[in-house]
Amino acid sequence: MGMSWNRVIGQKRVVHSLKQALVSGRVAHAYIFHGPEGVGKRAAAFALAAALQCEDGHDGSSCGACSACNKVSKGIHPDVHVMMPVTNDDSKKAQKDVADRLRLLAEDPYATVDLQKRPSLDGSVKYTNKQINYTIKQVHTALLREMSFHKVEGRYRIAIVLDADLMRREGANAFLKLLEEPGKNTVFILTTNRIDHMMGTILSRCQQLRFESLTIEEIAKGLAVRGLGDSLTIDTVARMADGSLSKAIELASSDDLPAVREQVLAFLRTSYAGNGMDTVAMVDQISRLGRENVKFQLQVMTGILRDLFLLRVSGNTDLIVNIDQLETLTKFAANLSEARLEDMIEAVERTAYLIERNVNLRLLLIALSRLLSSAMRGVRTAGMDINLLDT
Repeated sequence: MGMSWNRVIGQKRVVHSLKQALVSGRVAHAYIFHGPEGVGKRAAAFALAAALQCEDGHDGSSCGACSACNKVSKGIHPDVHVMMPVTNDDSKKAQKDVADRLRLLAEDPYATVDLQKRPSLDGSVKYTNKQINYTIKQVHTALLREMSFHKVEGRYRIAIVLDADLMRREGANAFLKLLEEPGKNTVFILTTNRIDHMMGTILSRCQQLRFESLTIEEIAKGLAVRGLGDSLTIDTVARMADGSLSKAIELASSDDLPAVREQVLAFLRTSYAGNGMDTVAMVDQISRLGRENVKFQLQVMTGILRDLFLLRVSGNTDLIVNIDQLETLTKFAANLSEARLEDMIEAVERTAYLIERNVNLRLLLIALSRLLSSAMRGVRTAGMDINLLDT
């Protein structure tokens, strides 16, 4: 299939817009693809690069068979440069790791290759505290220098800059000069989940295209194409993925999901019991998993609580996320008949927000456990204490 538009799941509006630009010959010199994580920004970036370089393409598409298409699909086209944020480690081992990640991304643009979310490709390291960004050296050597050369064999010089919001101000200012004076037949494609973190001067020089969250049906299609599970597993994971195919692929490919759900249920049970020693022990265990894993646990917890809310309000199972755990959820709902589920959901979401603000994990989880304990007994909670931000 190569890097054709067929690899982009959903996003019909964006794909149509890019195809029209290709057909009309009005391709912008710089694009920003922005929107939620894992919804197709990277897939569209590669598809656009293939269409621009294709030797035999027509109607805004790539043929998938010519030399240029094959090289783009393998991540080896000399005129298509892909960049991702890295650590300060400049060793040969680190450079090989980045090359392996980019190769994996070329094979499947929905694959999780981010150093923050996937510190090691083999799964041996679950989380990292290392700072991930674009160093000024990386911007100069892999972007400014490379894009200043003449084309080698392609029709365009193309730079795909992944997670462009992680470019530090010094590097962003250097890149801005390149954006202001782009060479002929040069195209920059920037992707970001956080457009609000980017410099306004860069945004003003790029055409912005918004990518939307995917539907459950679109995610299920993406999982089915990859053969990731039976119909029940695919349906369950598609519901849990919060509109992200990348997240769905992670869930479907992982053996950790059942254990995570069991730990989430154990946290709820321990919080309800209100035993301080047990709560502290569980909090210590979860805290050691690192922020990204804790955020995922909170996401799973939110899904379970919303399922309980739906069961209580309507009894309709059509919108249940954890559909394969319906029996467990039904029992849980019966045992928590007095629980203030809205307060519980709000407390979990507030905790996830504060984690993004780098509040102490251990204190957050202890506070969350206390709030959940009260809410499960029908006691109105005051919400997560904003003063925790000062810890």
